[in-house]
Amino acid sequence: MHYRHAPAAHFADLDAVLASAPGRPSLPVRLTLELFGRCRDHLGGPGPVVVWDPCCGTAQLLTTLGLLRRDEVAGLVGSDADPEPLELAGRNLALLGPGGLRARAAELDALAGRHDKPGYRDAAAAARRLDRPVTGPPTPGPPTPGLPTEVGVADALDPAATGAIVARHRPRIVLADVPYGRQTRWAGPAAPAADETGLVAALARALDPDAVIAVVARARKVVLPAGVSALERVRAGHRAAAIVRAGDVP
Repeated sequence: MHYRHAPAAHFADLDAVLASAPGRPSLPVRLTLELFGRCRDHLGGPGPVVVWDPCCGTAQLLTTLGLLRRDEVAGLVGSDADPEPLELAGRNLALLGPGGLRARAAELDALAGRHDKPGYRDAAAAARRLDRPVTGPPTPGPPTPGLPTEVGVADALDPAATGAIVARHRPRIVLADVPYGRQTRWAGPAAPAADETGLVAALARALDPDAVIAVVARARKVVLPAGVSALERVRAGHRAAAIVRAGDVP
């Protein structure tokens, strides 16, 4: 894939700072940024947008956008049918609030002192490096508010459950890295028959017609509902992605 929106860069600082859970894979940072940029291209209008990840897990995808694309994001919403990773999702999204990265650096400093592990000191330094572009130089007046975020339990395959999220936030971009069936699995009543085709159809029923959906799967090709044409498709390593407009899904 030719990257138009995410030039090659070293993203080790993010990997060091974000909280993760064993067995829960995360979407590569560069691919996250590229898909977000391509989705924005299809919206056709300027200004920051609300992004929703309906399979958010530990919210690494959303936190990445909040840290690296802050000016282009109006809000970040995460949901998952599995409540287990959502405590970590809340911790990651808290990094985007005022003082969030500084608090994470202090936590890592304390761990470094307690356990005498250089890795914690390196991670604390990474948190401070990430904090600089977010906070910038001090300015007079009240502190800059944090980026609006929300995370909660909802089955992405159930439009009745996700409709409340859409009503509250009106997300214009949806980025979904679907469960792979090895390390993570679908949850919820529709899980036995779940796939990316059903996910796209369910999301489209909940979203506004002009919203753009990017679905990523470990496959040669993301299969879409019958009669739906992708705005574009991309391949990156073992992953395939398809971008569609919600109003194009019957």
